[in-house]
Amino acid sequence: MSSISYNQSAASALLLLTGSAKALERNTIQVATGRNVNTASDNAAYWSIATSMRSTGMSLSAVGDASGLAAAMADTASLGMEAATGLVSEIKAKLILARSPGVDRDAINAEIGQLKDQLGMVAESSSFNGENWLSSAGTPGVKSLLASSSTGPDGTTALNTIDFDTASTTLVGSGDAADGLLTKAYSGTTDNGTAYEYYLLDTGSQGSATASEIKISNSTTEDELDGMISATDSMLSGLTSAGAKLGSTSSRIGANTEFLSKLHDAIDRGVGRLVDANMEESAVRLAATKVQQQLQTIGLSIVNEQSKRILDLFR
Repeated sequence: MSSISYNQSAASALLLLTGSAKALERNTIQVATGRNVNTASDNAAYWSIATSMRSTGMSLSAVGDASGLAAAMADTASLGMEAATGLVSEIKAKLILARSPGVDRDAINAEIGQLKDQLGMVAESSSFNGENWLSSAGTPGVKSLLASSSTGPDGTTALNTIDFDTASTTLVGSGDAADGLLTKAYSGTTDNGTAYEYYLLDTGSQGSATASEIKISNSTTEDELDGMISATDSMLSGLTSAGAKLGSTSSRIGANTEFLSKLHDAIDRGVGRLVDANMEESAVRLAATKVQQQLQTIGLSIVNEQSKRILDLFR
């Protein structure tokens, strides 16, 4: 039975069409964003977890960037330390050559002077972003390098660091010569019993009044040369140890950076499993919803046309 005041068929068709419109909007958003859960109303539990883990992922990304800076600092210092070790080895070779009779020690000293100038330039140039682990104007200290971040059950963030003491790698101590591997005095006794106390680079802040700079002339004695060679041996030992510490720190930073990258990827995958949509399924559902909406629109037009024909009977 048809009614002029109320068309039940049209109302039902309109209700179905409204539902299809909402489904079409939802499917369109899923396809456009690639997510099943976009707001808390979609799934409060999954949305909460995903939001929290995205924040953790952003923290890890920031720590990864800081770890990259730390790796650059360590690599720069390692490169400078390697160059310094090579230069000191050359100076030692020059001193050994000067030990031979009949050589021009003044000429050799000129070469040593050039190598020492190069050492000073290496120490000053081994800087990255204003950080120099080989040259210190003040007292060398511990550098806390960001390694990772963790989020506790209560949502608090804890930062973990890798500590590196630059006191073990400082080559030139401008404030205090005793802080630098190349500026502090090395003392001891040679094999023939002669005492020595020498430093390589003069910064004007040598604390020992009895220490002498490593430089030679034709009047330099063999005992003095033996003392200088022994001092450079001790110096090279310190440089080798410092280079090993820098290498191990650089390796640790590199391994940590790689781990942070993998951890960030794992978090992204975990969040994706919670909120990402199946794009193939969503695309098929979107197409089906469009067809359904078209059919329901046609159905609504048909029932409206029936009502119009009934009204025509009263004209």
